[in-house]
Amino acid sequence: VTTLDRPALTVVDADSFAFGEDHVMVSVRVQCNSPVPFYIKEWHLDLPRPLAVEDDGDLNRDMYRHAIPEGEVLLFGFRCTRVDGGDAGGNDGHERPILRVVLQDDFGKTFLQVLPVDLGSMYKKLRKEDAYSEMYQAVADLTCSAAEGTVGHPVPFSYRLDLRSLVTPRARKRATSDSESLTSLAGRPILYTISSEGSDWIVSGKVQGLVELSEKTVSTTLEFRAIPTKSGILRRFPELYLEDLPAASGRGPGRAVKVGDGGARQPPITVQCRNPEGFRSLAYTTSLSLAVPATLEEF
Repeated sequence: VTTLDRPALTVVDADSFAFGEDHVMVSVRVQCNSPVPFYIKEWHLDLPRPLAVEDDGDLNRDMYRHAIPEGEVLLFGFRCTRVDGGDAGGNDGHERPILRVVLQDDFGKTFLQVLPVDLGSMYKKLRKEDAYSEMYQAVADLTCSAAEGTVGHPVPFSYRLDLRSLVTPRARKRATSDSESLTSLAGRPILYTISSEGSDWIVSGKVQGLVELSEKTVSTTLEFRAIPTKSGILRRFPELYLEDLPAASGRGPGRAVKVGDGGARQPPITVQCRNPEGFRSLAYTTSLSLAVPATLEEF
């Protein structure tokens, strides 16, 4: 009979952290609830893709060859790696992380304990990284010429745009045999759009145009003006969007390029905007004058 009718083993908590290029360390704390001592004969951690325990990643070998008393907490550690499709790691078909522990009593009888392990935050992070690995990424630093201004008065802004990852994109981490790596966008026109939607500003100036990428030109500056629409500390700034336009054959200075002019469809371009912490917008003030007729004694 176990303590409070709980299973012989229960998971107290689980933690994970990434290290190196494609490695993840997983630790699982397990508590014993059985008043009768037993031995842990073997254990195995089953992980869904894209994680798998390395061949020498079991860090618990020969650690628990003694009787486990009630209330003792065991710490399992596993060094894991990210894997591609196929049957790498032998973890095909697992929908959630599971720690399988085989217990053995003094008579040699064995009992299998199946313990679900919560690694949702790590898998969420991995899925996000996989999604971003299939996109082009650019970095835009937004700077303002002043820390404060008045509602209705234009304020000069500028984006310092870093496009190195578009010219020399890094290979996808999880590229498989049937997927292609990102190709360089050097020599292709990039359409930029500065939008005020969802912000506290109205943008003006050259808010849309083309940026020509080359091996030597991997950064540029985009200048525009924005008008604050309300008073207070503004933290919602205009946003920058980039879109790859297909390269048209024979394009000259007088030929416009439109989205959908043919060419291969490229992954989207994500922009990491680094905005100021805030802008102090002062209320617009007016002055009123009152005309009063003069008396005769004043003349």
